[in-house]
Amino acid sequence: MTDFVNEPTTGEEITYCAVHPDRETGLRCNKCGRYMCAQCAVQTPVGYRCRECVRQHDDKFFNATQNDYILLFAVSAGLTGLVAVVMSAIRLPLLFIILLGLPIGGAISEAVVRAVKKRRGRQSGIIAASGAVIGGLVGAGLQTYLTLQGRISEAAAARGIENVPAIPLDAVFNSLLSNWSLLILIAIVAFAVYSRFKMRI
Repeated sequence: MTDFVNEPTTGEEITYCAVHPDRETGLRCNKCGRYMCAQCAVQTPVGYRCRECVRQHDDKFFNATQNDYILLFAVSAGLTGLVAVVMSAIRLPLLFIILLGLPIGGAISEAVVRAVKKRRGRQSGIIAASGAVIGGLVGAGLQTYLTLQGRISEAAAARGIENVPAIPLDAVFNSLLSNWSLLILIAIVAFAVYSRFKMRI
């Protein structure tokens, strides 16, 4: 079969796209032979193919299982959460966060890839990045809560107050959102993890 099949339509036989039956076309997939319009055609190194054939070809490279998805989410969330706790406690300047964020993101992404033994699926990048964001925010939120609660406890002890009120969640949330450096770090890690799964592993 040739790499490119394009049969001009004639008055005797008019052919239409298999996906869009209202579009006249003479272009066929060079693998399955189905007719396809310009929108459905995908150019590959071996010629034009329909999206379904391209997807079937790509599926050979996606071998992740449901357990792999759970594992990569857990590892990504756990490591990013741990980093967020440490960085939240240190409160480094933005420049240092950016400089440290790149190697930290690379290390976490590599750890996630190794945890699933380099298996990946179509959604691996999104799931791993989601884990990094959720884990980072949870870890940073926990550290922020403990920090604020500790300050209030110290102030209450200095005044002789025994019953220390709990920190409202909105105060923790506002304090977390004001820490731009930490949010940027979490974004860098999430982007690094996502990009790692989009690369050839």
